[in-house]
Amino acid sequence: MRNFARKLSAIGAMFMAASAALTAAPASAKGLELEPSSDWKFREYDDRCRASRVFGEGEDRTTLWIEQGGVEPRFNLTLIGRPLRHPYGGGIRVQFGEEPEYIRSYIPAKSSKGRPVIRMYGAAITQPEIKREDDAASEGKNLARVQASLQRAKASEITSLRLRTSIVEPLTLNFGSFEAPMEFLADCGERISILLSEAGRPLSGEAKPPVPIGSDNWLTSSDYPAYLQRARMGGEITVRLTVNKSGKASSCFVVGSDKPQIFDDAVCLGLMKRAKFKPAEDIGGNPIASYYFYGVTFEMR
Repeated sequence: MRNFARKLSAIGAMFMAASAALTAAPASAKGLELEPSSDWKFREYDDRCRASRVFGEGEDRTTLWIEQGGVEPRFNLTLIGRPLRHPYGGGIRVQFGEEPEYIRSYIPAKSSKGRPVIRMYGAAITQPEIKREDDAASEGKNLARVQASLQRAKASEITSLRLRTSIVEPLTLNFGSFEAPMEFLADCGERISILLSEAGRPLSGEAKPPVPIGSDNWLTSSDYPAYLQRARMGGEITVRLTVNKSGKASSCFVVGSDKPQIFDDAVCLGLMKRAKFKPAEDIGGNPIASYYFYGVTFEMR
């Protein structure tokens, strides 16, 4: 099910355009480099797939989660550990291997044990192409699968993930190889997509799709990132929620954005907190997990 009607606006005094990131604090140019301290672990859930690995030891110990929920080229990144402490500024710079570095938004948090966490919704090996899935469909192509295939081919050349700005010092995680986790996520994401998409589970007869409850209150102007309001920047984003049997959003993945990785985190965070549904039902009237597509437009007035 799709909903492309939601618009968020910011009204009030405007300021001069602000930079997406603050000036970095003094730190060594090389920063902290961590080697793997565990093997890759792969896990398949009902609504998503996760590849995880631990890097470093002691105070520097850092855990990486990479999660996928379908066939799109983007995935969700979560990093947990002391090297992610004191995040500041509107953007963090991301670089996989020797691919071009790009800047994107992020969400700072704390783990249940009080460790620093940085989460990124809709990350990718390279900056995703600014194009919508609907545009690709009009061309008779499946853009998500094409882009995912291209990024999967790059995985064999990726040996590291580097983050800089917005954290106390640059951080590099040396994978050794990124091919195995990307292979797992691609195969697992395909299976999840077949199980949860309307194409894989036709909603016909007495079967019903998820029904949104109070969708006008899911996102408000407070979810419009302040630094983007000051810069008078608007954008459109489409996400795919997985709605579980209880009618709650259990995962959020970005499937289309005209300004990739700028508004993604704000939208997914708000929806994961507030989106509610009457869950989808099978022909027998039993609640089942399903996808739900939700579109948002950020605009200045």
